[in-house]
Amino acid sequence: MKKTILGIAIILLISALAAIAVLNTSSTPPITELAKNIPAKTDYLSQKVIPDTDLPPQGTRSLFDHIIAQHNGLPYPFEKLIALLKEQSPQNTDPITLLIPHGRSLLKGQADDKHPRIVVAADFEQGNAPAGLGLKTNGLLFLGFVENAHEIEVLSYNEAAGRFEFQLVQNYCEGCVPRIVYARRAICTTCHQGGTPIFSQRPWNETNGQQSTAAAIAAARGNNLAYQSVALQQPLANSERFDQLTDVGNFYHVTQRLWLDGCGLDGNQCRRQMLKLALQYADNAGGFDANSAESQSLKQLQAKNFPKEGIAVPESDLLNRDPIGEKQGVKGWLRSLVTRDIKFGEGAKDNEDLSEFDKLPPLRKEVDPLTIRAPKQVLTAQQIDGVYGLARFFSDADLKSLVQANGNRWTNVVAKVQGLPDEVFAAKPFSRVVVMQALLGQKRDYCCLSTAEMSPPVVSGIPPLTIKKLPQLQPFADYCFACHRGNPAQRLNFMAGDTEEQVLANIQAKKEIRDALDWERYEGTEKASKLMPPRDAIQYQKLKQADEKARQQMRDTVPSLFDF
Repeated sequence: MKKTILGIAIILLISALAAIAVLNTSSTPPITELAKNIPAKTDYLSQKVIPDTDLPPQGTRSLFDHIIAQHNGLPYPFEKLIALLKEQSPQNTDPITLLIPHGRSLLKGQADDKHPRIVVAADFEQGNAPAGLGLKTNGLLFLGFVENAHEIEVLSYNEAAGRFEFQLVQNYCEGCVPRIVYARRAICTTCHQGGTPIFSQRPWNETNGQQSTAAAIAAARGNNLAYQSVALQQPLANSERFDQLTDVGNFYHVTQRLWLDGCGLDGNQCRRQMLKLALQYADNAGGFDANSAESQSLKQLQAKNFPKEGIAVPESDLLNRDPIGEKQGVKGWLRSLVTRDIKFGEGAKDNEDLSEFDKLPPLRKEVDPLTIRAPKQVLTAQQIDGVYGLARFFSDADLKSLVQANGNRWTNVVAKVQGLPDEVFAAKPFSRVVVMQALLGQKRDYCCLSTAEMSPPVVSGIPPLTIKKLPQLQPFADYCFACHRGNPAQRLNFMAGDTEEQVLANIQAKKEIRDALDWERYEGTEKASKLMPPRDAIQYQKLKQADEKARQQMRDTVPSLFDF
């Protein structure tokens, strides 16, 4: 009898091991292959109007670029970047932040309990001014920072282009020269399959919203102090709100498709009707009638050009994964026999290091973000989800501005849509700013649209400047490049250039540099605030500790003209 039981146990054990082995090897193709895949060619209007290029369409930039450019450059350390987002909030509220020590990002091998990945979601709306429209960030700006990778992953919306941009802040570390670049979309969309934000589902065990994960982080760090200003224990509501914001961002993409593909190239009247209904819904969601005559009219207009296969809503939700629970119990023990733990520091060191990422043990297929996900749903011409999507573009302040400008009667706002010129409804991306300006009848300023004062965007993969021939550039690289080379603000990007000669010429053309480095002359005067580097910068402390000859050498490189 005992032999029979033992035999059955052995058979069960072998079967379990075999099943787990199959589970662990039944994974998606390597990311190196997925990133090479060329999407099947389609003839959607949205793909022609919103190109899938690495760099943003000419004359457009990401929300992140605009924010950084308007605040004189990228703050360091990361907690200052979090603080910058907080300062933009009218209520001075913190952005949504979470810690993920064992996640599924490309840089997962560089994060652990002691140095978890920090994810941030902006979540505020600014008020409107008489001459300008306030910034709206809900679902439009996300950051992911891994300290040991020295890299920030950025996903932010491009208002003018109607799409999300994938960016990287590379070389983001103390005393380093960070580079803000646009990432290769083909790599990013292997996981972000809709070109939009993604996040895990409830109960979000990967995040420090769960007590077990927060406790593991605290134990590894040896204290309960905040990490980069992020509390080690977060309420689960933060994980839930982060999830909601990614869903909101995901539907911005769908809305653009409904606006363009759902109405077609000649669908101006369809788009006009969609906007009218969106404004009605925004004013009174509870009283909105999705089966009204006007709603039926939109369905009829959509039916003329709506894609026969429908418009898919990408699946932005990943199945919950419990890294701690995976190691517990009999299943955890069995799985440990056929897999190995990731050692800290293994895997991709940055977002271009795909081959090293592929060497890591694969995740189970159902929780791997690389696995092709079926859409949440497929919309048809008989659905009016574009109405709800458009309503999301408007802030509460927008609705208030519109009703005030129209005699405090919302029916006047809706009626005004009928009189707008056809150009507003042409086959181009929907823009909250453009539509608000048209409805208000005046060109109100907006922080994050014009690129006239911005430096050209840079794509990842271009090597940084290597100083070989002109050693006089080295001190500028050590103390100035961090702010003045690669800065999205054109006025601050005066050390740009593809070659050493170009960089030197640009430096010598900026005569103010000589006086900005003359600390002895201007310290304590009204011009002290213009001295460089800024007093709160790490570069200032380093230059202060350096040999005085370094600063003098920098001044000697620039023509001796007072232009301060």
